[in-house]
Amino acid sequence: MTDLPELLAQTASALVGTVAGGAIALYVARWQTLRTAEIQARTTTAQENAAVQLAHSLRVHERETTAARALLERLEGLYQWLPSLPDVAEDHPVLSEHARDNCSKAMQSVRSGMNTDLLMITDPLVRDRYRTLVGLLHDIGWRGAGQGHRERQIRDARNYLRHIQHTLESVIDGAPLPRHAAPPRPDRPGDEAWLPPDLPPHWTDPADGS
Repeated sequence: MTDLPELLAQTASALVGTVAGGAIALYVARWQTLRTAEIQARTTTAQENAAVQLAHSLRVHERETTAARALLERLEGLYQWLPSLPDVAEDHPVLSEHARDNCSKAMQSVRSGMNTDLLMITDPLVRDRYRTLVGLLHDIGWRGAGQGHRERQIRDARNYLRHIQHTLESVIDGAPLPRHAAPPRPDRPGDEAWLPPDLPPHWTDPADGS
């Protein structure tokens, strides 16, 4: 017969093992629970942050799209009056006073857009190109830069305007901007007009000399 002390020792040992095993299992289970909760919390936070960033990006894109469309409307308003651009500062326009006055008003609209709609667009390259267009229009229309090259003046303005239209359309579409190109210098010699680096095929219009 087994000694009572030996039996008690074996029982105690088994009990200790059981308790220790249970404690370890409980610790592991609790650690796993806490770890799972932590991972879930991080995942939830990341998803919430991503949702906030996406919503912000959508709002920014919507705002920029609205601004770009407004600027395009201003440019379209000027496009039809560009043949009178060299007449804006002239007392006796080559074409007509009506066309000259409408060209002047359209230029003012484009200039106003620089201080309103353009500020809603965050890309500094888009802003710089639009402001360059405003400067070019002022140089040709008001300063008379490039006098003696009337047809080139008009084509320079038309082609650079189309370059800006293409840039604004890219903003609306969320597409890469057309390649950068130095703007035309209206005081340069020669009759060759400035050409934009990229133009959509649907803008090819032999009727306007582009």
